Amino acid sequence: MRSGLSLVLPLLLVGCVTPRSMTLGMMAAPVGRGTEVGVFSGVGYSSQTGPIVTTTGVGGEQSNQQTQNRAFSIPAFEANVQKGFNDHVALNFHVSPAGVQPGLKWTVNRSRVAHFAILPAVGFGYGSVASSDFVAQSTGAQTEVNPRATTSFTFLGGLKLLFSHTSGFYAGAGYDFVFNRSNSSSAPNVNADRTDSITQTSTHQIMGAIGFSIALGTVSLRPEIAFAVNPALSQTISSRVGATATGEQTLTGGFSWAILPGFSIAVGTPPTKVTAEGEEEEDRPSVREDEEDAEEQPKPRKGPARKKTDEDDEDDKPRRKRGGDDDSED
Repeated sequence: MRSGLSLVLPLLLVGCVTPRSMTLGMMAAPVGRGTEVGVFSGVGYSSQTGPIVTTTGVGGEQSNQQTQNRAFSIPAFEANVQKGFNDHVALNFHVSPAGVQPGLKWTVNRSRVAHFAILPAVGFGYGSVASSDFVAQSTGAQTEVNPRATTSFTFLGGLKLLFSHTSGFYAGAGYDFVFNRSNSSSAPNVNADRTDSITQTSTHQIMGAIGFSIALGTVSLRPEIAFAVNPALSQTISSRVGATATGEQTLTGGFSWAILPGFSIAVGTPPTKVTAEGEEEEDRPSVREDEEDAEEQPKPRKGPARKKTDEDDEDDKPRRKRGGDDDSED
């Protein structure tokens, strides 16, 4: 038996469950001119009910059929990498069973209490699985029978909304349009005509996540839970044997959902800012504020008291004269 895999999980390649991407490990707070790498690990469970398929029997009776698929994985993994350019903009890469999803995170406000960010992103993923059986003859020769292969391509694009608070609480919500095209082929033997079944699935994904970030220096531990809902699925299924097409079906009415509880571990570099002189320095607001307050306060004069000079006596004379005039008026 032979098989081949790509970065996408095999269970999600066969067209059973549409690949998904979530907001795991994503916070709205900027990273300055630093870098943060986070890896999520947890329990993944997803379920998908396929669109309704109507069939007509020999006697003309009709029946409706729906296929339900479930996928469970432990541990389930996702990853998130962001590279900050300043206190507002960062390049974000998210890796999920749907593939690689690059995006641009924009933190729209500057605050010491809470942050809000928007993250538009597009993504793509590809994978393949192949298998076949080898039968050994009495002569010792081997014959390949029942070769099977499945390839899958996924495209998704959408927008995520992120919120994070200085207490550590954070949340995310978003929308993705997901398109998946899978091709399953099989043949009784290597010399027979190959049967191909091409399934194209499009769906609208709504996602959300909540978590709490515990900072331990440059390392953050983030327990969180994420979910995704696909309220409607649309599928187009076409098949052929060899070069002959056998039909095409357009189906609607399915739905799917997924849930992932777990935690992320994120490692980041200390954030930096650009000063007026163009030099980078670590972003430590409390230290800078203390220094600024110290500069604003008048500094006490050091050393022994300075003796009065003749010029000082001349400056004091008008003051004494004015003081005497005021006394005479009284």
